[in-house]
Amino acid sequence: MRAGLLRETLVFKSAIETQGPTGAVRREYKEVFQCRACRKKMSLIADKDGVSAMEQFIGHTLVSQVRNYPIIKENQHVVYNGNEYNLKMVNLQINDNSLLLTLEKIDK
Repeated sequence: MRAGLLRETLVFKSAIETQGPTGAVRREYKEVFQCRACRKKMSLIADKDGVSAMEQFIGHTLVSQVRNYPIIKENQHVVYNGNEYNLKMVNLQINDNSLLLTLEKIDK
């Protein structure tokens, strides 16, 4: 992976449980790491009629490539371009020591 391809910035957040003054425990996401990434293009796969059943779901999913950092784990939240995503899958690419991250947009 070439460094010039890393044009996007990803901010990773991890869940931290905090206890309020009343004793209630709640989960908050705090920023733990920030790195640069390369966004991969996703292509639609159409059937023989040219229709793709995934058209409505493809807009909520992103695939990004980052360098292999041990702090990146599944089920973290990622902020990209002002939107928050859930980190669904982390794939290690052995040939260039990078990670492919599959992100799913969180509706708020």
